Amino acid sequence: MPPGETALAAPETLSAEPTSPLPYGQPAPPLARPSLDHGPIDRAALHNRIVIVHFFATWCEPCREEMAALTRFVERHRDQPVTVLAVDVGEVEVRVRRFFESQPVPFAILLDEDRSATKQWGIEFLPTSYVVDPAGNLGLFVAGPVDWDDPATDSIIQSLTTPATSPAQGELPPSQPMIGSKP
Repeated sequence: MPPGETALAAPETLSAEPTSPLPYGQPAPPLARPSLDHGPIDRAALHNRIVIVHFFATWCEPCREEMAALTRFVERHRDQPVTVLAVDVGEVEVRVRRFFESQPVPFAILLDEDRSATKQWGIEFLPTSYVVDPAGNLGLFVAGPVDWDDPATDSIIQSLTTPATSPAQGELPPSQPMIGSKP
């Protein structure tokens, strides 16, 4: 696992810090934004899928490094009901487009130029990721980079596909509390 990253942890092993700004087990906030290459996307249309909502910015070094790991994660899970929605925070489309021309990714990049989604989801730190279960409820949270290549991360994400085996909702601690940036 690269320094500065963490695997998703089973909720029963999680620390109390940081806490999710949104209540677990409750419906995820709406997320309908324009995207770079996939037209308008509405998270609500992705029912019966696990949705990883990943907030980032192209100027955030840990965010840029995490894109490659998210790409590998998506490739490993391409035949499973898992979708990644990466939400760029506060940047103009031309800057985001230019960044992804040199580093294409196999998932949708949503644009939150006005930061309305960022506010609605309570994002205070970049990168931040939420995992929304197939019923559309908030399940897991991490403020900071995640090791998307760790087999433990795959296990926890996969466990959300079957409600009977789902871990209790919980927080995912950052690997280092101050890695990343304020949006």
